[in-house]
Amino acid sequence: MPCRFEHKLRQLSTMNELFIRLDDKPEVTWLRQGEVSGDTASRTGPLPDPSGHADCHVIVFVPGSDVVLLMADVPPMTRQRMSTAVPFALEDHLIADVDLLHFALGRRSGSEPLPVAVVADGLMSAWLSRLEEAGIYPEFLIPETLALPLAPDTWTVFMDADGALIRSGALSGLAVDLPNLAIMLRSALDNAPDSALDSALDTGENPPKRIRLLHCGEGAAMDIPPLGPGCEVTEEVCRADRLQLLAAHFDEQRAINLLQGKYNRETDVRQTWRAWRVPFALVVIWFAIWVAGALFDVARLSERSRILDEEMETVYRQAFPEARNMTNLRVRMKRGLDALRGTGARETVGFLELLGRVGVHLQDARNIRLVSLDFRSERLELRMEMDDLQAFDGIKARLVGEGLVVEVLSVTSRENTVMAHLRITPGEASPRAGVA
Repeated sequence: MPCRFEHKLRQLSTMNELFIRLDDKPEVTWLRQGEVSGDTASRTGPLPDPSGHADCHVIVFVPGSDVVLLMADVPPMTRQRMSTAVPFALEDHLIADVDLLHFALGRRSGSEPLPVAVVADGLMSAWLSRLEEAGIYPEFLIPETLALPLAPDTWTVFMDADGALIRSGALSGLAVDLPNLAIMLRSALDNAPDSALDSALDTGENPPKRIRLLHCGEGAAMDIPPLGPGCEVTEEVCRADRLQLLAAHFDEQRAINLLQGKYNRETDVRQTWRAWRVPFALVVIWFAIWVAGALFDVARLSERSRILDEEMETVYRQAFPEARNMTNLRVRMKRGLDALRGTGARETVGFLELLGRVGVHLQDARNIRLVSLDFRSERLELRMEMDDLQAFDGIKARLVGEGLVVEVLSVTSRENTVMAHLRITPGEASPRAGVA
């Protein structure tokens, strides 16, 4: 009876999946299934370009001969503690050092033995490196044994030119060479004292009622002798190749994903998050404080700006009481200040010119000491100390000779010191003198 997988293909038609079968050959077999591709034929060649399959879930099947499926008798505990306990529980069933092996845990119910997939750590690294070099990051890495058809009380045996695969349960099975297939099946059914074989096939106390042989391709057919009473052996010719069969019957709920522990991409993300969550939280807190400080500064500066606007309006009204328009106070104030600066500049020029004409004569008079100087309305007022009245008369005569108008506001004499207060203006005027 031909192997039927069309029903599974119809189920897969609503999603896109890229199946890849890895082995030790340079080329791989791959198959795309889903709503886009109607071609269900597998292809052999280099790893596919991931850019053409970006919308696909990637499922990779690895050789069943490289993965050992065992049952570990460990008590119920957390999954993290089981990951530590399982290598020691299975140490007697394994030849290699457990430190060189990768253990992937399956699902179990209650206190039943825990299904475990064991593979060399070096093989895992090699497979993933090969895929990553091609830009492929799989979501599932599955032993091909656990993608064979599954039925109650039935062992499924798949045979092709590459060897035989046996699936004896949801999460149990093994790979075997074709010449040793019959011997292995008889030993397992006879409950031979081989704990490793019993653990791999999970024979338990209930042997299978049926063994389903699937022949695929030439060279896979072989005669299986009777295996004992109560066990029916059926043979089918599978029209699909190995990858088509595996893709058709793959069920992630009934398989062990080898991408666990350090190979789990989600675990890497969680570990990275645990390592960086404290710095990230500090950055978030710092940013929140910075934003709050910035908002506080904005509010404070806005209030300060409002106060300054009010003060500017008050100053503007004091400086220009006749003003009525209070818009653009900054521009209006600048114009008013510029006008005032122009007037002040002219007064400064008059002061310097007048001071220069007076200063020449004051500098030459050694017995005259300048006490104070005041300039307003183009008039320069000087207060001076002199030794005698002759010095006063001399400086007054020189200033008049300079063409300046000298007005004597006061002259006093006290203890051989003469105090004089003069008002000097440019131009011609009638001098006026007074002595107090």
